[in-house]
This record gives sequence, structure tokens and C-alpha cells, in this order.
Amino acid sequence: MSAATAAGALSPRFRPRGMTWLVWRQHRATLWSALGLLVALVGALVWVKFAGHAYLDDHGLRAGCEGDVTCGEADWQALSTFRARYGDLLYQIGWLTQYLPWVVGLFVAGPMVARELESGTYKLAWSQSASPLRWLAAKLATVTVAALAGFSLLSAVHTWTWQSFPADVLTAQHWQYTFDMIGPAPVAHALLAIALGTLVGLLVKRTIVAMGVTLVLSALVIWALDVFRPYVISPVMTLYPGRPSPPDSAWVVERGGIGADVGRIKSLWCDMDISDAQCLAKHGLTDWYAELHPRSHLWPMQWAETGILVGVALVLAAAAVWLLRHRSQAPSATSYFRKAAA
Repeated sequence: MSAATAAGALSPRFRPRGMTWLVWRQHRATLWSALGLLVALVGALVWVKFAGHAYLDDHGLRAGCEGDVTCGEADWQALSTFRARYGDLLYQIGWLTQYLPWVVGLFVAGPMVARELESGTYKLAWSQSASPLRWLAAKLATVTVAALAGFSLLSAVHTWTWQSFPADVLTAQHWQYTFDMIGPAPVAHALLAIALGTLVGLLVKRTIVAMGVTLVLSALVIWALDVFRPYVISPVMTLYPGRPSPPDSAWVVERGGIGADVGRIKSLWCDMDISDAQCLAKHGLTDWYAELHPRSHLWPMQWAETGILVGVALVLAAAAVWLLRHRSQAPSATSYFRKAAA
């Protein structure tokens, strides 16, 4: 037997096959497009990092914008150019890093799950060797692995680039404004979006409707995260003799006046013609206060939120598995399988 004949005889063993390969074939255009977008975004972030730092050094902006020192002595025209050329691009890529995970949820809910149920093509797989759970796992394996790997890389490179610039150079991108764009947050959002899209797709079974429902629910989740995120770990209470003036690097959750008898008065306001002490006395208060998260809370908050979202995603995934098992054991499904076997 010649070497070519032997290779031809062995090649079918290594030829990709099975449901996972079928999913890849069905959605390869989308996956290749996503890979191309990932490469473009990562390349742009690397360019922003090196070109941006070269610009800072060439114009002497680094020394004037370190730490908590303001950029008062820096060249404002050069600083404005830097923010428009590099800062805006960094923010736009961060915006995509923040919201693209939820787009994956729409893709899973509609084309990957609901369309199969709507068209009835799932019956072919269920009536053959694939169980309902294996069918669902094959549907989600490729997109889940690709999404988690892609967003891990994108978020890591974005965080690497974002952290490399002095905070005062990009004042609009302090950590409290970029929380969803950095660290493990985008990866956790992707996992939650996939679980949410899967459950909605199984429940609704209509492609367009499933995508619409997933969009609404994703918007509600994003809103809830914005509302409850400041309390995922306890903020720090700080008292001030005058009106609170926390550093720009702090995430201020609440501020106002406080007194033993009155308690807290949020967003305390007084006329400008009276002193801070007179303002407190007028309302029976003793101190000004601010509840805030210092910058040191960034990563504890990131990992706390990630743990919560992963837990919610696991609950949704368990609900999807239960729903699939329940429907696959329904009388209509059982009669279909018996008819197919006959």
C-alpha cells in the first residue's frame, strides 16, 4: 500500500464530524466575522498603547499628569489632541467590550436555539443518536468557548492599555466609568448573556420574538447592574469638616450631612451665603459625610460581581436543562420518537 493510499485510508478518522462540526458549518460566517473583529480591536488597542505613550513622551504630558496631580501645567492643546486621537478610540473599543457580550446572547437566543425549535429541525437530531441535552450542548459549545476566549483576550488587552495611562490624562475614563469594560466583567457578562439567551430561546421558540425578549431582559440586567453595583461590597463612610471633596479617583455613592438625632440628609444643600458649619447647624447636623469606593475597591468589586453573575448564569443554565428535559419527556415528544423508530 502506497503512502498516499495509507493517508487516504486514515484521513476519514481525522475528518471533523458530529454535531459540533455541523454547528460550526452552519455559523462559520458569523464566527469568522467575530474573529476578524476581535483581531482588529486587539490590534487597535495595542496601537493605542504604544502610539499614545509615545505621544505623551513627545509632548511632555506624562510628568504633568501623574497620580492625583492635575494637568494644570500641561499643554492643553496637546492634551486635547491626545484625548481626541487616542482617548476617544480607547473609549469606543471599551464601549464595544461592554455591550458585545449581550449581542452574543441575542445570537444564541435567536439563530442558534429558537430557530431550530421553530423550524422543527431539532427533531432530526433527537430521533437519531443525539439526546436533547447533547443536542443543546453541541449547539452551545462552539459559541460559548469562542465567546469566553474572545472576551477574555479583548478585556485583558483593553485593561492592559487602559491601566497604562495616567488617570488624569483620561479623566472621562476613571475606573468607575469603565467598570464594565475592564477585568473579568465582560467575560461574566458574556456567560450570563449566553445562559439568558438559551433559556429564552427554549421558552419562546420563535426566532424574532426570542431575540426581542432577550434584548429587553438584557437591558433590564444592565440597568440593575448599574443600580446595585455600588453596593456589591460596602462603601467607605468618610466624615468631612466642610462640604465633601473626595479625590477624583474615588467613586462617590452618596454624600450629604449627618447628625446623631437627625440621621442622614442626602444631597444637603444650603445657600452660598452661609458657612458650612452654619449649614450643618441649620439642619441639626454635626458632620458632612460621603460614602465612597476608593480605587482600591476596583478589583474586589470586579470579582464580587463576577461571582454573582456566574452564579446567576449557572441557575439559568440549570433552568434551561430542566426545561429541555421536561419538554423532551412530554407525551408529544415521546409519540414522535416512537413514530420515528417505527
